[in-house]
Amino acid sequence: MLNKVMFFLPSLGGGGAERTVIQLANSFAEQGLNIHLGVCDVTGDKAKLLPEVSPKIQLVNFNCGRVMNSITPLKMKLKAEQYDCLVATQTHTNIVAGIAKKLAGVQTALIFREVSTPSKNLKLQGLAKFVLKTLVNWTYPMAQQVVCVSKGVETDFREYYSYKKNNLSTIYNPVLDDAYFEKLKVPVTHRFFDGHNKVILAVGRLTEAKNFGFLIRSFKALHDQHSETRLIILGEGELRTEFEALVSDLGLKDVVDLPGFDANPYAYFKYASLFVLSSNWEGLPGVLIQALASKVKVVSTNCPSGPMEILDHAKFGLLVECNDQAGLTQAMQQAIFADYIHYAEADFEAHIQQFHKATVLKQYLNMMESAT
Repeated sequence: MLNKVMFFLPSLGGGGAERTVIQLANSFAEQGLNIHLGVCDVTGDKAKLLPEVSPKIQLVNFNCGRVMNSITPLKMKLKAEQYDCLVATQTHTNIVAGIAKKLAGVQTALIFREVSTPSKNLKLQGLAKFVLKTLVNWTYPMAQQVVCVSKGVETDFREYYSYKKNNLSTIYNPVLDDAYFEKLKVPVTHRFFDGHNKVILAVGRLTEAKNFGFLIRSFKALHDQHSETRLIILGEGELRTEFEALVSDLGLKDVVDLPGFDANPYAYFKYASLFVLSSNWEGLPGVLIQALASKVKVVSTNCPSGPMEILDHAKFGLLVECNDQAGLTQAMQQAIFADYIHYAEADFEAHIQQFHKATVLKQYLNMMESAT
């Protein structure tokens, strides 16, 4: 019988992986399970999502900075609490969870979550890559299940790590629920939302993975043809200065805005003519699913992994190849000014159902119960 479960994360920063775990943990706490949320660092920016954690959850702050420093405190916590199940997310966190469980000598079932494609996300070579592969192939077989957030991630994981054990499965993230549809309705004011502009929206951390430089350059070519187009990129990150310089160099300061992080980016969808995902790589881009569910038009790169699955081979949105600037410009123009794709409402509803929280929670609950 499932009773006490720990979810384990590096921090509560503003990323999609953290938000998904909080959503899962909150839902199980609502159902009456005894849920602990273990985190290594909740200082400064790494506490961004703390307000979203349900008061029914016991926060376990290991306060140890780096994830590797949590092996001993996690081992002690596992011994003291005797959890039925530990659900860890992200590769380094998963490895630590496996080591801590082995040292604790407890019966706790392990579920590891893989949220991005290692071949793209990890920039490791030589010894570092060998060590990581060795650690993964030692610790991951200890898990009852390794949950990949898309079929693309599952395939990539198996190939990258030469992983042999048959404990991999795919469960999509629970990105759609009643709270999400309420967030869509919140009003937003922005100088671009004047009723005349055609506003393109992008959302994500300002990092290499999201490839917003590519989007800004592609937008420049679109704006040259259609002066009423505008671009808003919501998010914060280490490449802000680089993107601001690019906007300035291209003479786009009046038509491109980077307002920063917004806890409710979904409210912008209803004012946008188009949502664009320009990423180099993803695991399962939740914001693309959310944009799709909001019925805004979508254009996405066919990056590994997720967009192909989310848009069902371009049945529900336009796909372009990564870094194909002319292709992205053309797709944005088609979506806003020409004939966008058409699909049957019944097909769409059946497809989007697999990303709904109720569907996903049932899959996780069945998995946790069968693991214990």
